[in-house]
Amino acid sequence: MSDNEQPIAARASNARTSQACQRCRSLKTRCLPSSQAGTCQRCFAAGRDCAWAEASRRARKLRAPSRISQVEQKIDGLVASLVNPLATQSTADSTSLSTPFPTSYRRPVAPGNWLPIPSSFEPRPDAQVTPVEPTEEDADVADRQYIEQIRSIHSFGEPEDAQHPEGLFRPSRHCEEPVKDDLIDRLLASGEADALLHQYRKMSDSFPFVPLASDISAQQLHQDKPMLFLAMMTAASWSEHKRQMSLDAIYRQELAGRTIIRPRRTLGLVQSVLVYLSWYHFVFSHKTQQIFFLHHLVIGLALDIGLHRDFQPVFFSHVKKAPDIDPKEKRARQRAFLGCYYLASMVSAALQKPNLLKHNSEMTGWAQDLKQYGEFVTDEVLGHLVSLRQLEDQVQDTLFTGAAADARLTDARVVMHVRFLKTQLDTWRRGSEGLQCQWSKLVLILSHAYTDMLLHSVALRPMTESTPLPSTGSTHVAELLSTLEAAKRFFDTLLSFPASDYHLVSFSEWMRLPSAMMTLAKLCIPSDAHAAVGWDVKAAQNLVRLDICLEALCFRFQNETTYDKVTQPHHDFWWAMNLVTSLTRTWYIRKISPSTAARSTPNCSSTNDILRPNSGALPTPPQNMFADLANVDFSSLDPSLGAGQDMSSGSLSFMTSVDFDMEQFFDAGIWDDVAYHGMGFGGGGGAMHF
Repeated sequence: MSDNEQPIAARASNARTSQACQRCRSLKTRCLPSSQAGTCQRCFAAGRDCAWAEASRRARKLRAPSRISQVEQKIDGLVASLVNPLATQSTADSTSLSTPFPTSYRRPVAPGNWLPIPSSFEPRPDAQVTPVEPTEEDADVADRQYIEQIRSIHSFGEPEDAQHPEGLFRPSRHCEEPVKDDLIDRLLASGEADALLHQYRKMSDSFPFVPLASDISAQQLHQDKPMLFLAMMTAASWSEHKRQMSLDAIYRQELAGRTIIRPRRTLGLVQSVLVYLSWYHFVFSHKTQQIFFLHHLVIGLALDIGLHRDFQPVFFSHVKKAPDIDPKEKRARQRAFLGCYYLASMVSAALQKPNLLKHNSEMTGWAQDLKQYGEFVTDEVLGHLVSLRQLEDQVQDTLFTGAAADARLTDARVVMHVRFLKTQLDTWRRGSEGLQCQWSKLVLILSHAYTDMLLHSVALRPMTESTPLPSTGSTHVAELLSTLEAAKRFFDTLLSFPASDYHLVSFSEWMRLPSAMMTLAKLCIPSDAHAAVGWDVKAAQNLVRLDICLEALCFRFQNETTYDKVTQPHHDFWWAMNLVTSLTRTWYIRKISPSTAARSTPNCSSTNDILRPNSGALPTPPQNMFADLANVDFSSLDPSLGAGQDMSSGSLSFMTSVDFDMEQFFDAGIWDDVAYHGMGFGGGGGAMHF
């Protein structure tokens, strides 16, 4: 056939080969291109023009809309109806030409939610003002502003955080919001902020968990970690009490805003709370004290950003591995978490409340790594501080918790625990020798003395009537002597600190002073229990002159306080400690005087004679003996009380009673708000209520 004899090149040159013409389609024959463009061979031979049908577009397969697109359309419609209600209600308004504006205001609902918009983002308009019809440009601007406000409410991290979820524990990656206040600006402008940071570097030797590098300026720290900067400014302003109180108010407001109102999870925020709590005694007030709450707050923040996991998030099969953290930041995170444990252990022991953050093996490894790297000189102390806290936790859990709190040295298990823990304390003491930082060494000696005193103080527990008296030659008197020696070492170390450096001692160490005073007083005050077992209280009084120690502390506290009836009428921490120490000294001198002694002490000529059995502590005083304290106004007391001052009349006459016991005075809660509700430790004076 002729149409099959066409050359292949001619057929390839024609573009219309994928569709037959109308005549070939009707004849149902093959349509082949001819030498004339646009004409097939059959039509060319017949002298006709090829008629080509229009190519029909391929029908698109119908698909149901995705759920994401439906949600997006719904959100777009809600946002449009919210921010531009006039445009969306034009159809409804056309049916009602005269519709008055509503006189009552209804708070709009946030897109995609049934909750109203927060009042901080949607101010209530005035009902008497006639609203102006917004233009299209104003509506676009309002849309953008509203969306930014909604995003800012929940902006806990950078935008890319949502695209790459790495785990449940993520800190906020974006820069912290600056702290804006005129006082902060003045400190930065005058250069006084740098001087305060220099002062803080000295203070951090007693709490080395948040050190500050020497090359960091105040301006840089304020820009990078504003909350940490504010906490350091507050702690270092101890010499100017009025400014310190102003900075404290700023810090509390900022802390509330960044933890409750607009939550943030940053390492700087955790470090700031650690610094604030470490020198909390400068701003301490029984009206507003939040020691236990704040230390749990910092633990919660630390767990939220994953400090306990060393920046290792919880992985799932579809989650990408988190990038390696900067080594310098990693070390700062480890120090911060060690500081959380240190404070948690100290606070829970001082307030006799449960410690929810326990020691683990990772803490020991972190402390060892920090010591080996040696970024700061004080890093060598971290391991010793943490391990000593672990030992004291064991003492608390083994001897002062549950049924063990009522056990006596007559129980062989108690003796075994005491000896075992004593061996561990001796091992710790030998390992802590040879430190470079002299100040840190004194802090370790002070802490070790208190822990040693606490361990052996089980010998002071009162014996019940059914408890048999220990026989001569038992370990009871040896434990009493060990308690006395540890208490003496505590006061000797505390008095070895220069008085001008008392502001460097952290709050966790000062919290132990009342307990140390009462433990030593128990060993020196005559009682029927001491006389029954032959404990020589006179020898104990001569070995440790508690009255002289308390007098020296009163003198130092009086020189440290900034209180003045005219220039500075605010009672600071040193004023309060001077008052408490003075009252304790007066009470102690009265208790050891022969005229008020419950029983005369045995006559002994040598110190070896005191190594005799002992039964325990003082008898329990009457329950209603503190009724007079309810009417005492401690804000009007003279802090310069002494042993020679007449206390037979006035507001303190109740302390001259023979039955008065200072131990119960302290046990009522010197660091809590139960007994001292309204007493002015930084919060003004007031009546004391029990």
